[in-house]
Amino acid sequence: MVVKEHAKPIQRVQHNQAITKIRTFLLKPENIRMTIVFIILVVAIAGSVGLYIYSRTWLRVERLGMERDMVPPGAIESIMSRTLPALYAMGASAIVLAVVSLAFQTIVQSRVLTPSMIGFDSIFVGTQTVLVFAFGAQSNLFANPYVNYFITAGIMVVISMLMFGFILRNGRNNIIFLLMFGLVLSGIIGSGTRYLQIIMNQSDFFQVQAATSVNINNINTSIINIALPIMAVVAIAILLRHRRFNVMSLGPVQAKSLGIHYERELTINLIIIAIGMSVATALIGSLTFLGLLAVNAAREIMKTHKHLPLFIGSAMMAALALILGEAVRVYFEWAIPVTVIINLVGCVYVFYLILRENKKA
Repeated sequence: MVVKEHAKPIQRVQHNQAITKIRTFLLKPENIRMTIVFIILVVAIAGSVGLYIYSRTWLRVERLGMERDMVPPGAIESIMSRTLPALYAMGASAIVLAVVSLAFQTIVQSRVLTPSMIGFDSIFVGTQTVLVFAFGAQSNLFANPYVNYFITAGIMVVISMLMFGFILRNGRNNIIFLLMFGLVLSGIIGSGTRYLQIIMNQSDFFQVQAATSVNINNINTSIINIALPIMAVVAIAILLRHRRFNVMSLGPVQAKSLGIHYERELTINLIIIAIGMSVATALIGSLTFLGLLAVNAAREIMKTHKHLPLFIGSAMMAALALILGEAVRVYFEWAIPVTVIINLVGCVYVFYLILRENKKA
């Protein structure tokens, strides 16, 4: 009984200390700002999801001139069976692309670069083109979604690992050379891809175009079930390393002086980034500027250098941009893909960032 009586005051003190820490955290101006931003983003994402589901279900019913009680049994359920996987794919891919983009920008110390600079998009398109050109659009290697996904993601990971192993071997921190090599590789693969697409027959060319464009409505559910766990592991692995990214953002010299094994962390993070970009791109297609826009929007709105809120904010921004863009496209029945709009805005924003950085210099 004596032990229990002493335990209660101790628990009460610990409870009060926890409440005080939470209150102190929430009352800081920067934390108040971040909390408001997170609440707004949650509401906006929920609204975007609702708009997307409504546009694909009941809005179509209304446009057909039907009353809701006239809808055949199971029709809405059938549509939702395709709508929900599309939402999962958009949300997961956007989250992974955002967190790996922020991690990459921290590593290369630049706000205008993305992991696509290493050549992931070109490798993705090139792999699909070679599969169709060499084996045909009806071959199991291309037509089977499981085999295609594993081949595409595997090739991107392998090429990335070879690049990292060759350029960053012996502890050399040569990020600039890695980026230059990635740009050259993208140009070579892009030229070869365009040549193969020109000489292949028209039906195969259309198959390649359909496979390499972001097609939200035709994503295979089984592939999502395979890709989601991998993307979840990648996102969690990066989030758990947020304190190390805080230190690495100070630069190699300062990071080493603070006890960070910079070359090892660089290699580990690049491997995680390569896996995340590969599985996301192989699932949903090329979204070059989505991560760039989301990360820089999060930086501007949240006004913080801490990576944990930036990772979460960037992920929410990317998910909002992709889901809301697709919801608006479906609602107004636009034929233009949402990725075209994202890439257009992204290009303009990159020019703006470059000009602003040039003024600061």
